[in-house]
Amino acid sequence: MTAEIIDYGQFADRLRRQRHGGGRWDLLAAVQREWGFEDPGGEPGHSRWGGENQRHGIDWTLPVPVALNEWWDSAQVLNSFAYDPRLYWVHTQWPPKMSELEVAPGSGLVAGDGGDRRVCVFMSEYHFSHEWGYLAAEAEEQDPRVVVSLRGEWVEQSPSLSEFLTQLAFERLPAHYGWTLRVRRAVVDADPLIVERLRSSYRDLGLPPWQENGTDALSYGAPDAVVRHGRGPGADFAVVVSARTREALIAVAGTLGLDCSGEKAIRPPATVPPPLEQLGPVSLARGEADPRGRWTVRSRGHSAPPSVPGGAAALVTAPGTLRSVAADQDATTLVAGDTEGCVHVLETDDESPETITLRLHLAPVTALACLKLESGKRLVLSGDEHGVIRYWSTRRKPLRAPFDRRATPVRALAAAPLATGPALAAAWADGLVRVWDLASDAVAGLRLGTGIRFLGLGTDGTLRVTDGHGTAELALDTARLWPHRDLRLRLDTVDWGSLWTARGPGHMVPELIGKAASDDKRTAMDAVHDLYRLLVSKEAASTAAVPAIPFLVELMTDPDNRSRSTLLLLIADLADVRQARGGRGDAQLTAVREALPVLRYLHDDPESAIRWAANELEQNCAASPAS
Repeated sequence: MTAEIIDYGQFADRLRRQRHGGGRWDLLAAVQREWGFEDPGGEPGHSRWGGENQRHGIDWTLPVPVALNEWWDSAQVLNSFAYDPRLYWVHTQWPPKMSELEVAPGSGLVAGDGGDRRVCVFMSEYHFSHEWGYLAAEAEEQDPRVVVSLRGEWVEQSPSLSEFLTQLAFERLPAHYGWTLRVRRAVVDADPLIVERLRSSYRDLGLPPWQENGTDALSYGAPDAVVRHGRGPGADFAVVVSARTREALIAVAGTLGLDCSGEKAIRPPATVPPPLEQLGPVSLARGEADPRGRWTVRSRGHSAPPSVPGGAAALVTAPGTLRSVAADQDATTLVAGDTEGCVHVLETDDESPETITLRLHLAPVTALACLKLESGKRLVLSGDEHGVIRYWSTRRKPLRAPFDRRATPVRALAAAPLATGPALAAAWADGLVRVWDLASDAVAGLRLGTGIRFLGLGTDGTLRVTDGHGTAELALDTARLWPHRDLRLRLDTVDWGSLWTARGPGHMVPELIGKAASDDKRTAMDAVHDLYRLLVSKEAASTAAVPAIPFLVELMTDPDNRSRSTLLLLIADLADVRQARGGRGDAQLTAVREALPVLRYLHDDPESAIRWAANELEQNCAASPAS
């Protein structure tokens, strides 16, 4: 979220402007963006066909409204449901089915007694307690009304499909991305002035009351916050305040006279984007070296940016505008990116050269790199203004998930075959450069500074960094750059899919162990916490724990690991097996005991949390598992 304060007391005016000629999806896109949903990159993981695909009860003669098709299809809308359905906890129906419940005569929803009283359902509440649909009689309209099933009858929820989907986003996203204060009904009933202060201090959003599970909720707007007043009997929390910042929430709570002083009264956002780097301009002088020995500046001078054959620029035609170009090492693969998010590729050595154009990004393509492998496989990597990197081979479909993503523009990409195998380098606008070993997925984060315009990667391991004042050549030490490269390759030799964790097959274990080696502390800590949930069990039910232990111990001996205290506790708890069956506990305890000699030096570690965890490890290893 940006520092700009948005007064949702003015939202009704924004809604009115859209109703009188604005773009149908402008408000939905704005609401998603304002509350923190960003372009996740890649392709949506959920399609219209991924919902409740019932084959019966569908009137195939009825058209699907234009607005519903647009919501599923339009990249401009950035359909957050398609990217992450769990933000919403609803089920979709495609094609829309005919509900067994028809509109009641005399409801006023259908003109005349002889009108079509059927309802086309396109969405239902997560527990199927009610459904949302549009009238069959209005199916030919571009943006028909939405009705909701309540207590055995249909009532109008929204004047249009597009406004319903905007309101649904308002109902779901703030509680996920924002700061939240929930006030139980008993508290509000005991102090009726809370509601009086709400009505006198803030304007409603201009949206109809939300009807779901008997809540009858009307929402009000405040600076950087919305306040939901649940008036119906189904609202356990009569007032819910959701704010874009903690300060905005406290301000609203003060106005309403709500107590938010309790330790857990205010809930932080469920999703917090990783922080960006706070770096100054890149400044690399000859002889300068990384404190960890990963790179040394061999030279600094003025040199021209990497040249790309002119034919690459010609690949972009209207309506796109050229933004970036690249070519592989022998210039037989030309690549261009444009402002429309499209990547254009031409293999000049093909028998019948033909330009391939794919819309891979929702933002202008700012950087490109391509590489031909010894096998003949051609890799293309593209980065955009939203910070997304896509990765694909020209003879296959692009990977659906982004290769990487950070919330700042990609400024440069480079790729080359090193002695260790193919490698990729990427620079973002905040000054972070990441270098990957593609064979093992090992990655190093180099905090070089802002202002990088181009990157070049040589087969000898030279990283060329060009800024506005010249080019620095950095000699990379790949052994120090990727200290866990060998560990990652060895992870692939274990058949994790045949092993079990406390939550199912062990497919995720190698990926999480790799993330536990990350330079980013939050990534490493989150991975260790996930490993704890998968591997730690008093009954030693996890067969994946024993082969995982040597890898965890190896990470623990790395002084640069960013999750050492938590990681050591994980190893200690893997030795705490009390109700093992079938000898599994013995094997697990033995695996940890074998690691004790290489971990005992941690009793003298400067960090008190590590010394405490080392003591726990000793105690757990001294115990014997119960038979």
